Amino acid sequence: MNRRIIIIPALLFTLAVSFSACRKDILQVDPTIPIVSVDNFYRTENDIILAVNASYTPLSAIYNGAAWHIGDIMSDDTDLGGGGGGDGLETAELDNFTVTSFNPILNLMWAQCYFGIFRSNIVIEKTPGVAVMREQIRRRSLGEARFLRALYYFNLVRVFGDVPLYTQIIGVDEALKLSRTPKEQVYAQIIADLQQAETLLPNRNTGEDLGRATAGTAKGLLAKVYLTLNDKTRAAAKAKEVIDNRALYGYDLWPDYADNFKLENENGRESMFEVQYRSGGGQWSDFGAGHKLNTFFAPRAQDIVQSSGYGWNVPTLDFVNNYERSGPGLNTIIDRRRAPSMWMPGDQFGSYTQPAQLVGSPNGFNVRKYFVPITNVAGDNGGWTCALNVPIMRYSEMLLIYAEAAGPALGKPFADQVRARAGLAPLPNGLNDAQYLAAIYKERRIEFAFEMQRWYDLLRHPDPNYFVTVMRAHGKTNVAQKHRYMPIPQGERDKNPNLTQNEGY
Repeated sequence: MNRRIIIIPALLFTLAVSFSACRKDILQVDPTIPIVSVDNFYRTENDIILAVNASYTPLSAIYNGAAWHIGDIMSDDTDLGGGGGGDGLETAELDNFTVTSFNPILNLMWAQCYFGIFRSNIVIEKTPGVAVMREQIRRRSLGEARFLRALYYFNLVRVFGDVPLYTQIIGVDEALKLSRTPKEQVYAQIIADLQQAETLLPNRNTGEDLGRATAGTAKGLLAKVYLTLNDKTRAAAKAKEVIDNRALYGYDLWPDYADNFKLENENGRESMFEVQYRSGGGQWSDFGAGHKLNTFFAPRAQDIVQSSGYGWNVPTLDFVNNYERSGPGLNTIIDRRRAPSMWMPGDQFGSYTQPAQLVGSPNGFNVRKYFVPITNVAGDNGGWTCALNVPIMRYSEMLLIYAEAAGPALGKPFADQVRARAGLAPLPNGLNDAQYLAAIYKERRIEFAFEMQRWYDLLRHPDPNYFVTVMRAHGKTNVAQKHRYMPIPQGERDKNPNLTQNEGY
């Protein structure tokens, strides 16, 4: 799994269907070449492992080409940046809350999640029928598929609300008749999948299997789902289960926050789940082996990455002002998470000094968290296809989920662990519930800066108007309640008339 070239057997079924519709005089099949189809491929343990690997691959496109547009740029943490004018119009729609059902970023999120769900369904349905298979691989494969299916549906339901729910292999005709399922039922399936996954998955993986989901991964995502649903009792219990068993799962905080974002520490002690990337493959692509964030987020037109930075996803002044300081002025920030997370004017790397302002970044701010410099090039590591993995869930999130869900009496010491690593004093004693929740939200905002989480935190706040209030105060006057959910992609509705549209689009 880790840095492995992933084969996608699920696509073979699609190809087989396509070929069967071709005229015989166009397609001549060599009878000596075995035909691989959904009916004869999933016969061996290795077939299932390849199918599981294929179930992971949509994550690379989701976190390359959609997750940061929604999780970061739609929030108050970052703005589009870039070169202005017509640069990134599809992202500007999200940033300015003028989004339409034709937005390609939303289409990518929808399509890739359903690719992942389709492939996960294949694994779940076909694995029990494989006669000769090591039991630990059978259990692991089923657990991975259920975890991944839950993760894909979690992405969909948070972005679109009600979405079609299916848990079996279905044909094209049936797929084009699916209606949207109420989000409550989707969440129920997510929870059921994760509850099964945590009993099936191993506690740890080693060697080439590093990066695969584990029991701790499933428990952690389940805690996050409960928190999203404002089920604080279950969120606290599940997060505490991970914390109490951290030695079993191999979890702990890195001493230095920056250690989370180094190539040599991928799938390390704080990692609960991350998207696996590798170098190579030429110019950036949402579907490449590596990710494009290194180039897209680096300071615009500055030669510290292979193709010069594009300067997208620019931190806002409002975000930066949330770092704790010892005095007036940004140069007095004392939070140790600032430097690994973002560039500020005067920051240096070798002979490079971050300027006071850049095109698209009037304050001289840029995201640094995914930065791999030219001087570290190994293959294409510092170029268009960056090998640095992208975190989806870290152990520090379990501490902050428990801190939030358990409340100040029980939870505060766990938030203070996260703050201590950042060089900060404990949270004040005596905070009332509202003050404490605001403090935890601020802590999450800084701890998970540019990790594509902020927008979802705004949405799940107990006050249903919170995200509108925050974003309007941030100057986004177009934001309205309808933006809690994004429009269903029009291309999907054109193909399937049973798909209704979200209100207001």
